[in-house]
Amino acid sequence: MNINLTGKRLCIFGLPGSGKTNFTKALLASTKKALIYDTLHEYKGFDRYLPKYRDYSEESQDELNAFIRKYVTVKQKRPQFFIIDEANRYCPNRKPLPDQVGELNDFNRHFRLATGYISRRPTQLNTDLVELAHYLVFFRLVGKNDYQYMESISEGLGDAVRALEPYHYVLVDESRSFKTCPPVKDMGTTPLM
Repeated sequence: MNINLTGKRLCIFGLPGSGKTNFTKALLASTKKALIYDTLHEYKGFDRYLPKYRDYSEESQDELNAFIRKYVTVKQKRPQFFIIDEANRYCPNRKPLPDQVGELNDFNRHFRLATGYISRRPTQLNTDLVELAHYLVFFRLVGKNDYQYMESISEGLGDAVRALEPYHYVLVDESRSFKTCPPVKDMGTTPLM
């Protein structure tokens, strides 16, 4: 399963310990120029930014907007792939997106930039990010609200995600069809890019 993420948007969801971080590390390792907004300081060894503010506040919005303007959208510095870890802290559901995240969500294909957003639960992340994502990656989730949300994306998705074996994931493509995938074996390889 090879997919090209150039100019595409990706969201990654799952319970703590379900495989999100290892999957993301493999994804980062497979990309020549990747950058992660490392909210929980889990991506040592990768090109990352450690934000000072880690909640939905004016300060966190300003910090994220300034970072994106300076390091993500500037042509000379632009990565191939930019990921925000714990994105629901900066882009929660039912709140306006930070200006620069909205720009990325609308225009990332013009930058030929892949963007990714990691959140534990899809119901916590801004719906514009989820519903406009080209690909969704689900690790194990069991909550009732998440189940209903996944079923609204594609019939049977909630059951498939609930039934996942440890570290397996469900990949949902642009047509909203999905398939179960085995765990990512190591940080040096990934089937996605």
